[in-house]
Order: sequence, then structure tokens, then C-alpha cells
Amino acid sequence: MLSRHIGAGHARQKNIWYRAFASYIKQPQLLGVYHSRHIHIERYEKGDSTETHLDAVSAKYRAGLFINKIFPLKMGRLDIRPFIISRDQEAMKRKVVRLIPQDLPYDFSISEIEPHSRDGGSIVYFTFAAEDGQENAKSLAERLVKAVDEHLSSRQYRSWFDFTPIRSFPVKGVPFCEDIVRLLPSKKVRVEFIGPDLTVEQIYNEFREFGRILDIETQPSSNKDSPRWAIVHFVRLHAATSARNCVHGSIVGSTKLMLSYVKENKENVVIQWIKGHSKFTIPLAAAALIAAIYAVFDPIREFFVENKITHRFDLDRIPILGNVKKAAMRSIMRRSSDTSDDISAWSGLADQRERLSSILDEPPDSFIVVAGPHGSGKTNMVQQATQNKKYRVAIDANMLAAQHSELEQMTVLARELGWWPVFNSIISITNAIDLMVTATTGSNAGISATPESQVRRILECLALVLARIRHGGLAELKDKHNRKQQESTNQGGSGIAPLPRTLPPEDIPVIILDNFMDKDIKFTPIILDWAAGIVEAGLAHCIFTTSNISGYHEIQRAQPQRAASLVSLNDATPMGAITLLQQQLAPTFLAHPADTEVESSTEDSGKELTKYQHRLDMVSSDRIAYAASILGGRLEDLHVFVQKVNAGETIDGALEDIIQRSITEIRKYAFSDDSEVGKCEHTWTPEQFWCLLTELAKHNSIEYDRMRNSPLFVGDDKAFLGLAEAQLITMVYDNDRPSRILPGRPVFYTAFNRILENTGFSSTMSIKMNKKYVELETAKIRKAEEELSLLNVFRTTADTYSALTSSMAMIAASRGAHVGGSAGHSDRRWIRGWSGDGDSDKNSASSARNSSSESGDMEINPEAFIAQAVRASGQGTRPQDTASGVDNSQNKQTGSSQSWFGWLFGRSSKNNAEPGTQPAQHNTQSKNGSLSDTHLETTIPGVPHELQGRVRFLLQTIHNSQQKIDKWDFENQTNTRRLASL
Repeated sequence: MLSRHIGAGHARQKNIWYRAFASYIKQPQLLGVYHSRHIHIERYEKGDSTETHLDAVSAKYRAGLFINKIFPLKMGRLDIRPFIISRDQEAMKRKVVRLIPQDLPYDFSISEIEPHSRDGGSIVYFTFAAEDGQENAKSLAERLVKAVDEHLSSRQYRSWFDFTPIRSFPVKGVPFCEDIVRLLPSKKVRVEFIGPDLTVEQIYNEFREFGRILDIETQPSSNKDSPRWAIVHFVRLHAATSARNCVHGSIVGSTKLMLSYVKENKENVVIQWIKGHSKFTIPLAAAALIAAIYAVFDPIREFFVENKITHRFDLDRIPILGNVKKAAMRSIMRRSSDTSDDISAWSGLADQRERLSSILDEPPDSFIVVAGPHGSGKTNMVQQATQNKKYRVAIDANMLAAQHSELEQMTVLARELGWWPVFNSIISITNAIDLMVTATTGSNAGISATPESQVRRILECLALVLARIRHGGLAELKDKHNRKQQESTNQGGSGIAPLPRTLPPEDIPVIILDNFMDKDIKFTPIILDWAAGIVEAGLAHCIFTTSNISGYHEIQRAQPQRAASLVSLNDATPMGAITLLQQQLAPTFLAHPADTEVESSTEDSGKELTKYQHRLDMVSSDRIAYAASILGGRLEDLHVFVQKVNAGETIDGALEDIIQRSITEIRKYAFSDDSEVGKCEHTWTPEQFWCLLTELAKHNSIEYDRMRNSPLFVGDDKAFLGLAEAQLITMVYDNDRPSRILPGRPVFYTAFNRILENTGFSSTMSIKMNKKYVELETAKIRKAEEELSLLNVFRTTADTYSALTSSMAMIAASRGAHVGGSAGHSDRRWIRGWSGDGDSDKNSASSARNSSSESGDMEINPEAFIAQAVRASGQGTRPQDTASGVDNSQNKQTGSSQSWFGWLFGRSSKNNAEPGTQPAQHNTQSKNGSLSDTHLETTIPGVPHELQGRVRFLLQTIHNSQQKIDKWDFENQTNTRRLASL
């Protein structure tokens, strides 16, 4: 039928197409019927009428057809199927040739095969002979393509990667062959119009022949972007690839069509549902991930932590490796044998070690705090006391504090406890997930991780391992007890010990937190809370070693219901320090005999000593004893001294360098105006430390309670705790409370005295301290003045107030004469607090200034002025004596002034006519014939009886405070003159 259809004449075929077209116009539109344009042809060459059986052939034309499903479609950048199949191009061309029938008319011949492996097909360019006319040539080309398509459909050719039949389509445009990596085939084809826009109907007619269309999206009219476009969404992917290869570059009317793929966001239905319900799915996924991590890695971490404590699978158990390690350790210990011998020089160290061992033999009940200065042997003592313990793990807080971030501190803690593997990235991942959930759902998922939470997990893992060790030990004890009981029953015995409820002392684990509270660590509260739970549960002993005695209170607050066991270590005794220096410096003196030539003349020439013994005696000379007396028993300073001497310095030079460094350290930290000293909070003032320095320079130690209740400290412990944390002072505890204060290091004794010997610095700090004292006493006077003003006891009569103000002015004038006028200015402030109005204040101040100016440089007796003021004001007689008829002249004859001014100075006022004369002896008679002097000294006239005691106390307070102020002002003047003379 195909040959008969092709062999018909051109005119007949033309009539057939016209009749078919006319019948199509008359019939109604049917679903799936579409109009198609002609194939794109190009004139190839002019033909000859003798070359074919047609009568009117005059030229050859070239056209193309696209055969799909030759290659598998490339679904992604990692899809290598098209590359593998298309490697043999000749084989693929032979396959395409086999798909095309061989008996096609019009001199059909294949000129070129262009494989499009990414689009899954190939374009076959063929030539044919036709009459010299475009319409006729296009018609013949379409017939040939249709013949090929019918041939493929009749044979039902299929590929192994696709079960649908292979089809062919005419190429209507100019195909664009490219290999851009990101332009992968998709069901959506973007059609750009170069020219007028096509309607939806035109687009449909142009693309329907390639396959069913899902949707056609046109560019909105409001969008003014150019070129204009439309998107054709096909049902099948092969339809989209065929359309792009066949229609690209074709011209519809006056519009050229340019086709390209639109990238599709392919989503699975399940994935799409998960994204649409992220409020539930993301927390569930995160929880599943965390649960998987716990289920897989937590047992591994517990294994490594348990092995860190029990050393069950250590490589040291292998004989060869164990022997090598032991030999290396013996070599290292031989080098540091001198350091281990240092512990024997410490005062009371053996007793404290025995006490610590006895505490460890008991079940865990409370914290154990080993406190002492740097270099006092805390770590070595703890190691010796716990060397027989079966389970022991140590945490070095200094290594944690040396890290820069919390994450690094957490990593170091995990390494010290054997917690492995450590995933630091899990913190960032969980935080990112929690942030995404918060951003999408508006609520916090609560799955974020922090270094603090990771530290808690590490410590919880350690607690779980300790509980497992305890339960395993108790189970083993129970099995042993049951076996013994069974053996005793079999032997007919009945006496067997009861089942123990606690582990043996050597099986109780010990947690050592070395150098704890010495430096600031972010995780300190977490570790303390965890340690408190461990001790209360009886799982292990917790030993804290610290050089900061103030840290003992912080540790105690973590377990407030039970008192921590405090083991205090002190410096070595003087003899112990001398012995240590002898041991360390003996090799140096043996190697450098010239250093001891001066001392060799002092040795007894009659003794026969060996060279070594002679040099050893030289080491124990007066210079070594002097150095030990300066450095004390602090191991840190002794080692520095030994290193300097071994480096070639003289003993005096090394000692002087250590002292100067100590002075610099004290001035830098103690008298700094910074809010912090290193990492220690600056909780004291320079005046407070200067007060301690002057006291410690005079005495070896001072009482804590006395200094705590001094005016500068007023019962506050913060200054002492801050100074102890900065290692400027050392607080000695007695019965777990501070009792004495010592310098931070023994060498500070000498440093304090050197600082005091510095005239300029000492005078400056003394002036500052005295000014601080003056401020405190002035505040005390001001408070007493305010209370006297509120009591209003001296405003009963004008005479009483006049006597008061006049007497105070005279006192101010007399003190001004004694101290050069400097104290008089301070005394004038007394009068103003007792006056009720400003005029009286001005008059009183004026009186004080006049009295002070009149006094000049004379020696003035305050008692004489007081007596004159009392007589002038008429207050020399007590009210009760006047009421009873006692003559006031009697008092004048005896010279007795019954006023409160006399009590203020500790005795009754005398009516001396001339300053400096000896007062006359007298006896004041009362109504019944006698009046005691005690009553005259203790009763203040004009003051109610119920206020006598309080007024007396306030006046005495003012008097005493002013005396102190006068003293400190005089000292400040002396120090000022001393500074001016430098």
C-alpha cells in the first residue's frame, strides 16, 4: 500500500489532499484533531530529468526528521546512561539506518545522522528529488516522514529502556545542538516569540502532534519583558524533547520560535507532605536523629569512660608495651627524683596525708578539700594517698581554664574522662534545626544543644559508669557472701559475718578535681552540682585541690547540709627549706668550687673531710640560711632561686631579683586602679591593703577578727577574700573559719618592709589612708551632729546655746594654736549641725574665727575659756541648786563650774582667773551638806534626765573623733613636708 501511495501522480495526490481538506472543513471539530505546518526543507542542488522516473524533476532538496527513544533521556548530571550508550557513534548510526525503510521513493537517501543523546534521539537529514517548487517539495518531504513513521509503528520498534514504540517527527525548524550541562530535558518547554505573539490556539496546533499537552502558560499582558514567551507543559518527557528538536528555529507567520527547557522542581509526594507539615516532621526527624545517635554512640562512650577508670583494656597490660612504658617512666622519675624528695621537707605533710587516707577509708559523705599555697605539695600528697585505690580519675581544671572557648573546654573535659567520640558539629546542627523550626512554626522546638548541655551529658555518662562499678562491686560481694554462707552451712557452722552494705575502701572510686577554683571556668557550677550528687549517692569520693582558700566557701555552698572536710597545707619549716636548698644546690657548688673559696677559710682546718662533704658544708652556710629565711618554705620561690643559682647567678643576686619581682607584683596588683586584677575581682581598695601591709610588716601575722572589725573593713569579708584569691595574703583557717592573716608568700615579708622603706611611696599611701580615716570619722561626727539636732536639747534657753557655741569656738581656737591652725578648721564644722537657723550658724562661725584669730600662737588652756564662757552665760549653777536657795556665790568662791563642758573633758571645769595657774581644791556642798564630784561630772545641765546618756555618748563620740582627726591631720602635714623635701 505504501508503494502504491507513493507511486501515484502528483496531480492525483493533490486532488486527494484537497478533498480530504474540504471534508475536514465540513465536519465538526473533534478532540485531538489539529493543524500542522509543513516541514522545513532546503534546496540541495539542481537535478536532471534523466536521473529519475518522474517527468518534471529538476532539483534535490534536503530535510530532516527526528527519531526519538534512540538513547535514554538524561535525567540528571550524574546520569551516565546516555554517555555509555552513545560511546560507539557508528553503531548508533547503523541502528538508526535499520529503523528507516529501504524502498522509499523520490531518490530518498540519508545524508547525515546527528545524535542528540541528551534528548534521547537522533536527527536524520535526508535528500530527495522533487519538482522545482517549495510547496511540492515540502509535500513530498512530509510524505516521506509519514512513511517512516508508519513503518516504525507497523514494526513496533522499542528500546530496552523504554516500552513505548519509537516515533519520528518532521523537523520544522533549525535544531540547536548543544551540550550545556545544566540544560537538562524537562516536560516544560519555554517558547520565546521573536515577532508577534502567538495565540493559545496557534501554540496548540504547533505542538500537539508531538504528544498530549498538560497546560499552556502565556506571558501576562501586564508583563512588559521582552522577548515575549509562553510555556508548554507536556504530559510525557519524550514529547517535550521531540518538540524542542523539531520546532526550534521554525517560523510561524512572521514569528520565529525559540525553544528551551524549563527546569522543574520535582518533588516526591512524601517529601512534599513532609515539607507541608514541618511543624511535626522536623522535630520528629531531629528526635529520631538524636535517638539514633544515643542508641549507637552512647554505649561506645560508656565503654571508653569505663576503660578510663578501670584500665581494663589498656595497652599497658601487653607485656612488651608495658615494660617499655615502665622503663621510660623510671627514666623520667629518675630525672625528677629531687622534686619528689621535696615533699619530705613540708611541715605536717605526713600527718595530713594520714588524715586524708583515713577519710578515704570511710564511705563517701561530703567533699574533701585540700587547700594550700602554690607549691605546697597538694597534688603529690593526693596521689600518694590514693595510689592504692583501684578506681581513680583526675580532672585538671588548669587545662580547662587554658582553653579560649567553652567548646574547647568541653572537648578537653571529654578527653580527660575518655568520653569518645565527640561530635562538636552536632551542637551547630541542632542549633540550626531549632532555629529553622522557630522560624517556620513560631515555636521553639527545644532541641538546641549548648556546651553546657554537652558537659552535663559527659558527667552523666561518668555517673552512670560509677553507678555500674558500685553495683558490680556490691553484686560481687554478695556472691562471695553467699558462697561463704553455703560453705559454712555445708560444714555445719553458723557463725558468718553479715552482708556488707558498702564497698571495701580500695574499691571506692575517687574523683580528683585538681587546681579547682584557682581560675575561672564556665562550667564550675555544673561540676559542683554533679559532684554533690555523686557524693550524696555514695558513688565516689570527690577531692578538690585548690590554692584559692576562698574557693572553699564556694565548694561548701554546693553541699550546704554537710561540712566539707578541709585538709590545709602550709609552707615548709625554715629547717626544711634549708635542707631542700642543700639538696638542690650541692651539685652546683661541687661543679663550681670558686663560689665557696671565700667561705672555705671559715671551716675548721683540723677536720678531715672529703671534697664532697666539704662542699656540702659550704652549702649550709649563712648565705643559704639567710636565703631560706627570706624565701620561707614556699616551693615555688625555692625552685626559682635554685634555677637562678644553677644558671650562674650569685646567691645574693638571685635573692635580690626575687624580692624585686615580688615588690613589682605587689605594686601592680594591690595598688592598681583597675576594676580587676588579672582574672581576680578587685574587691579591695589601696587604702585597705596598705593598712594590712603596715600591720604585716610589723608582725609576722595578724588576727583576722581584729582586722575585719577595723574602721577600714567594717566587718566585710570581700576585701580579704579578693586579696587571698589574688595571692597577696594568705588566710589561715582554724576549725574551718579564718583565724589569722599572713602574707601571700613568705618573701612578701621582706617586700613589705622594702615598700615601707620607700619614703615617697610610703608617705603618699599614708596620706591616702589617713584621708580615708578622716572621711570615716567625719561621717561619724556628722551623724552625731544630726542626731543632736533632732534631739534639740541645747535650744531650751538662749544662754545654754550661747555657752555651747562660745565654748566650741574656744576649743577650736585652742586646737588651732596647738597644731598651727589646721585642726581649727575642722572643729568649726561642729557648731553648724547643732543650730536651727542660718543666722545662728553665721554668728557661731564668726565667733569661732574671731577666737581663733585672737589666740595667735599663744598656748591656750581650753578649761579657762570654758569657765569664762560658763560665767558669761550664767550657766555655772545647776537649776536644782537655784531652786533650793543655794547661793551661786558659793560656787564662785570654790571656782567650780557645774556644766557639761567639764564632763566633756573628763573632769569638772575650774574657774581659773589666769591660764596655766594651779586650780584650787574645792568641795561643793549639796542641800544636805555635801555634793559629790561624780554627780557634777556626769550630769549635763539643761538636758532632760532621759536623754542624759544618749547626749553624753554623742558628745563623747564627737570629742574622740575630733581627736583622731587632729592626729591624722598632723601626720598628713608631716608626710607632706617629707614629700616636699625629697
